[in-house]
Amino acid sequence: MKTVMLLLCWFGLMLPDAHAASFQLSYDGKQLSGQYLAPLDQGVPSAVVLFVHGDGAMPADANGYYPLIWQTLRRHGIAVVSWDKPGVGDSKGNWLAQTMAERQQEVLAVAKWVQETHGITPQRTGLVGFSQAGWVVPALAAREDQFGFAIGIGFAANWIEQGRYYTQEKYTEKGFSPAQIAAKLREYDQEIAFFQTEPTYSEYVSRAGEDAMTPERFTFVMNNFRSDAGADYRAIRIPTLLLWGEDDLNVDARHEYQGWQRQPHPKVTTALLTHANHGLLDSTVFPQQQFGIWQWLKMAWLQEAALAESFLPTLMGWLQGQGLLNGRQVTAASKNGWTVGEWGSGVEVQDKEVL
Repeated sequence: MKTVMLLLCWFGLMLPDAHAASFQLSYDGKQLSGQYLAPLDQGVPSAVVLFVHGDGAMPADANGYYPLIWQTLRRHGIAVVSWDKPGVGDSKGNWLAQTMAERQQEVLAVAKWVQETHGITPQRTGLVGFSQAGWVVPALAAREDQFGFAIGIGFAANWIEQGRYYTQEKYTEKGFSPAQIAAKLREYDQEIAFFQTEPTYSEYVSRAGEDAMTPERFTFVMNNFRSDAGADYRAIRIPTLLLWGEDDLNVDARHEYQGWQRQPHPKVTTALLTHANHGLLDSTVFPQQQFGIWQWLKMAWLQEAALAESFLPTLMGWLQGQGLLNGRQVTAASKNGWTVGEWGSGVEVQDKEVL
């Protein structure tokens, strides 16, 4: 019976939002398809947030994850825009053929569309990016002519370092011994050194054997594995909130967070959230690195309660502190009955852990 109920919740979460307006626009000669979700009161938005995907073949709603965040934003006057990655859903093209710079241009095209279509100023246009968007959003946070604020969740500065940490945690979770993990890390380092030689796909397959990536994935990795956001971070010119979960098994969250404590930025607010995983879901409920069907079903069952306790209060408190809620009183409840008013302007979470 519980499995049946979980399945019903899953299918319910996948139903289209009655208030979502589908849109299509042309980017790079191809169609992008997505959703514009107005505030729930259908009033004039105080701001609009563009959701920028992480890795993978993501549809506009990230398979049900984004709506957990959307509803709170929309209850408080913020509109949401999200779209299918190229080659996913009704969007044409192939996201695996993109560089991070091309992804940035795609986001700029969507921002231009929403500003022209819905009359929203750049100062009231924001970004929220997840994981791999850490090599997309920071560069755009220098574009104060296009955006007024940015939010990053689970960002890593350096692609290669992030992959090394991911490898370490992957085999730790599998129960490998320290010696076995060290061997896996040597293999990872050797593979990166091999990629630095710019091999052809056939050369790569000869080396990787049955574990080889598809040609499309190989192209994507070769185009992007040198990504590093360090210079982009230093160039940020708009208010930016960076959030990590202390139990992140994909990104070395403590390392990333502590780096900002050593070299703070006047525009950047940071927080390391307790009991939170890579996507800022509750890590006591979702402790795994991989996210399979059972985890998706649990998320569908729990809905907003699947998120880490401090995530939405931190997010909404910061937005309120930036004046982006347009005077609305924030009273939305989560599983813990919080109100954003209890978090004041959001300044409290700047440059310290939420413990």
